[in-house]
Amino acid sequence: ATALVSWAVGTPRPSGRARGLGAVLAAGVWLATLAWAWPALREPAAPSASAEVPASAAAAARWQPWSADAVASARAQGRPVFVDFTAAWCVTCQFNKRSALADPAVLADFDAQKVLLLRADWTRRDAAITQELARLGRSGVPVYALYPPRATAPVLLPEILRADTVRQAIASMQPGA
Repeated sequence: ATALVSWAVGTPRPSGRARGLGAVLAAGVWLATLAWAWPALREPAAPSASAEVPASAAAAARWQPWSADAVASARAQGRPVFVDFTAAWCVTCQFNKRSALADPAVLADFDAQKVLLLRADWTRRDAAITQELARLGRSGVPVYALYPPRATAPVLLPEILRADTVRQAIASMQPGA
């Protein structure tokens, strides 16, 4: 819609009246698009299959919803934790979820190390997740945090994940690695 408005305003017209009419029509299309999208941006997300489409059902079953309490509880038990800070509208997040985070070797490494997998869904800008992102020094998603069992701070992985990057981070938790 923005491109249409820009085109209509910037395209030469035979008369000022035609140019004004084109701009008004383009602005109307832009406003109609905004009015159409506004309810989806304002209402809480309903559970849907399209919001969370995993690479496989087995991969999806491994993930639990994030909470600060879940992280603290697992860490108190000496269990490693991996948090995927994500959002349905984040293209990079969705790519990583379907590639590196669904890779069979990565999932096997998570299982072997008994890593608790948590997904922090920031699609609707949850305040607790926003606060945790700020604590990690980040202002948006994607963020991938691996909390080794006895570490005081998480290891933050790059925004664009590769399976070998995740596997190396998991392997680095092992004594002597």
